[in-house]
Amino acid sequence: MVGEKRLWGGEYPNDTSPGPSLTEEGRQKMKILNISLDKKLFEAGSRVEERVLEYAEIFDRFDILVLCGLGYEKKEFDPRYAEGYGRASKIAIWPTNSRNKLFYLFDAIRLGGEMIEKYGHDLISVQEPFETGLIGWRLARKCGLKFQVQLHGDFFGSLYFRKESLLNRFRYYLGRFIVRRADGVRVVSERIKRSLLEMGIEEEKISVVPIHADLRFKNYDLRIQKDEKKFVFLAVGRLVLVKNIEMQIKAMTEVVKKYPEAELWIIGDGKKERSLKSEVKKLELEERVKFFGWRNDLDAFYQKADVFLLTSNYEGWGLAAIEAASFGLPIIMTDVGCAGEVVIDGESGIVILVGDSKKLAESMLKLIEDAHLRKKLGEEARQAVLRLPDKEQSLKNYKGAFKKILNIDQ
Repeated sequence: MVGEKRLWGGEYPNDTSPGPSLTEEGRQKMKILNISLDKKLFEAGSRVEERVLEYAEIFDRFDILVLCGLGYEKKEFDPRYAEGYGRASKIAIWPTNSRNKLFYLFDAIRLGGEMIEKYGHDLISVQEPFETGLIGWRLARKCGLKFQVQLHGDFFGSLYFRKESLLNRFRYYLGRFIVRRADGVRVVSERIKRSLLEMGIEEEKISVVPIHADLRFKNYDLRIQKDEKKFVFLAVGRLVLVKNIEMQIKAMTEVVKKYPEAELWIIGDGKKERSLKSEVKKLELEERVKFFGWRNDLDAFYQKADVFLLTSNYEGWGLAAIEAASFGLPIIMTDVGCAGEVVIDGESGIVILVGDSKKLAESMLKLIEDAHLRKKLGEEARQAVLRLPDKEQSLKNYKGAFKKILNIDQ
């Protein structure tokens, strides 16, 4: 099965011919070098690993260079052991194993250059337009390759990103520089596309391909039951500044005054965990706000919850909201990511302004008190998710974004 450890390992000495080449069917091969910051790629069975394995079906070679510290080992995907991968590509995940972050740039350019020389990649794709973007742009110029930037966040359309820190302000201008020099940009939402158009990026360079989650065949565990004595609000995500979990905690102070049985369950970990727990203790909400850390059994939490919350200051898509919708959960979210595309205010959820904790509390109380509205919003959200492209179409769209840059017939 995909994700088993035995799929990873082995060498591919026969795949060393440089430059674009043809398959036996006469079509041009697509060899992609991706530059990433996601260390979860090295975790066996992780969601991001599973997503990468899906690319085995659409590329002829897919190498991922991960900017990381010491202690990581290279992983390779061996298609010979993978059931269902009739034309599986060769996938390898390469760590920079840098001594510190200052060496990321130099290590990645050195390793990337060696990989391109050995495997003959056609295109360099980067996870974001900042650190990986700078590396990818330099490599693409050096090696004469096409260059694609992927945008998973609305970095240019939201003031919150550049206001978060001095570093983010620098990243904002670096990102604009990099995106303008890309041969193509893949974005995960129409919202981000609009931001790029406002920047003056040509529409033909932009491909909208949301992050796919295979949700339409979710299996409910009938043994899992809601606790009728509790009303559970659920939040899932990294505990970092951009997610604005503080807004949810503040809203809970108002909610529990009227409904003391209400609870907020927070799934995730991150830099803000300690300060968030301290705030909960300060507000004497320890019995009402519960932290569960990061969990792999998210389905059980979606089934037990009554309402899903997403209060990010900015967001590219909002995969957790999509997952919640697939379980028929009513959603309250800020006007970010998939709001306006999947979660439409008053139809398939409640959409509020970024940072409006008063409106959040009012909306939470409204859904506690109106079971009919909860059911309506949850069902409409689930139907909206079912209308999204399935796995096959999503992979086709993803591949199409690369083919467009390489001028390969669609």
